[in-house]
Amino acid sequence: MNKINLLDDELINKISAGEVVERPMSIVKELVENSIDADSKNITIEIIDGGIPYIKVLDDGCGMNEIDAVLAFGRHATSKIKSTDDLFNIGTLGFRGEALASIAAISKVLLKTKEENSLYGTLINVEGGKILKKVKCGCEKGCSVEVKDVFYNTPARRKFLKRPSTEAMYITDMVAKIALSRPDISFRYIKDKRMEFMTSGNNSVNEVILRLYGDELYSNLIETEYNDEYMNIKIFLCKPSYTRGNRNMQILFVNGRFVKNKIYTTAVEEAYKTLIPVNRYPVVITYLNIDPKNIDVNVHPTKLEVKFSDEKEIFDSIYKSIKNALNRSNLIPTIRHDMFTYADITENKVEEKSNPKQLNMIEEESTNKILEVYPNNKSFVSNVKESSEKAYFDYNDVNAFNKEIENTHIENFNTLPDERDDYKIVGVIFSTYIIVEKDDVIYLVDQHAAHERILYEKFMNMYNNVQGKQTTIPILINIEPGDDVIINENIELFNKLGYKFESFGNNSIVLREVPVVLGQPESRQLFIDIIDKLKRDDFNKDINLKEETIIMMACKKAVKAMDSLSKEEINSLFNDLKVTENPYTCPHGRPVIVSIKKYELEKMFKRIM
Repeated sequence: MNKINLLDDELINKISAGEVVERPMSIVKELVENSIDADSKNITIEIIDGGIPYIKVLDDGCGMNEIDAVLAFGRHATSKIKSTDDLFNIGTLGFRGEALASIAAISKVLLKTKEENSLYGTLINVEGGKILKKVKCGCEKGCSVEVKDVFYNTPARRKFLKRPSTEAMYITDMVAKIALSRPDISFRYIKDKRMEFMTSGNNSVNEVILRLYGDELYSNLIETEYNDEYMNIKIFLCKPSYTRGNRNMQILFVNGRFVKNKIYTTAVEEAYKTLIPVNRYPVVITYLNIDPKNIDVNVHPTKLEVKFSDEKEIFDSIYKSIKNALNRSNLIPTIRHDMFTYADITENKVEEKSNPKQLNMIEEESTNKILEVYPNNKSFVSNVKESSEKAYFDYNDVNAFNKEIENTHIENFNTLPDERDDYKIVGVIFSTYIIVEKDDVIYLVDQHAAHERILYEKFMNMYNNVQGKQTTIPILINIEPGDDVIINENIELFNKLGYKFESFGNNSIVLREVPVVLGQPESRQLFIDIIDKLKRDDFNKDINLKEETIIMMACKKAVKAMDSLSKEEINSLFNDLKVTENPYTCPHGRPVIVSIKKYELEKMFKRIM
């Protein structure tokens, strides 16, 4: 009996579909990318119950004739490439010709399509990869694809899907990223018969970010751009005070395609190092345009990963762009009156939400204010009104726009007073926070975090010339079996930090010199901490040892909360902080300084409304 079997077409199609269609989100992604490649200007995405029973994607693109509509369901049928050379110069989102064939193999598909000058369109009904119906029909120019009963004929795969709400979350995230990738296209996303969001298609990235992610993220944005003969990079990054609990908002678009890339992730997180706390992640949205010949998008079945021909150049360009943008920006968190909530305000909000007439007045007022901020952008305003008329208008949306208007009119950002400024150190509260007054701004400085930042930058500059001091009494350290190998492999690091030591036998070593900046007890514990970090399997992958060690040195040496400082010491600390490269956060990413304007205080105390 033969061991090798030739698979039939139906089984081949289902196997191929498994590589392309992981879940309903994959279907939405492939269909929307086809709509974009068809030069659509308006795309509507509709799903029900996480896309499992129903998905629809409607566009006004170029459409297809009857012959092309049939061919589109064939395996490896595509209009995007013709030869091998095209694989190395891909300018479209799709190119493999597997999308429709894979989707149709595991669902029931209804396609309607028409070219611009055709008298009629084409309707095709496909189930399980087989064309059941093909007729002429009346329809608008473009393409409409309805997908029903995903994985109906592969129940083993269907049972691995998550709950509808979770599948819907995946789809919403993907549609938002695609909308962000093409601000020149108007996207309408309808979930369970309710409008989730709508973009205007007026080619404003700022507008799309505001509509999708709200005022808080938008108001923390910094923009920067990098250009050379090989690439163009436009980056929208958030201040370190605004972070997320995962990497989902580290978004990269390469030539309009949303992709994932480890080099990009590493560059982003290295640029924010010491600016944000551990286990928090920066928000960075990057648009990278590069010659298609310098990237490979054919490395993953769903085309979610790319490889660059020169990864170092990509890393350096993104890292330096973000770092320079952060260094140029004021990163002091500002306390605003709207961060505080009051019982009477909360009660009013409930009443307003339940009062349709009042809600309509709020909506009208909000629209008028948007026109004040965007006087030349009436299409954006009309889309806001249209989406609110077609779907439930949430009070929080109105409130977000009102906050956006308010923030737009406040242009005077705080800057750390320099030595020429007429600032006044008012005093210290809780033996920890230094109060500084300058003009109409109050600054609160965390004395420990400030001293940590000062020492960290000082030690980093001294790293290659750190001096050790001879110990009064040799310091004996007991080590675990095997630690001697780790220590000997990193002698150069220990020496640069100011340590000199020798083996004492029986799993112990003697410290003869320790860093001059530390006392003997701190030096002993730091040496042990360094060994512990070196023993972690993942340490060298995720953390720069030199940097982490110097952070520990700075933390141990810095003044602590509750330490009493003299007036001269406070002045010296503040003056030293002003000349640091980054006075905004300690090396662990905690804020060093926050500010509050007199204007905000007066609002909190209801002196002004």
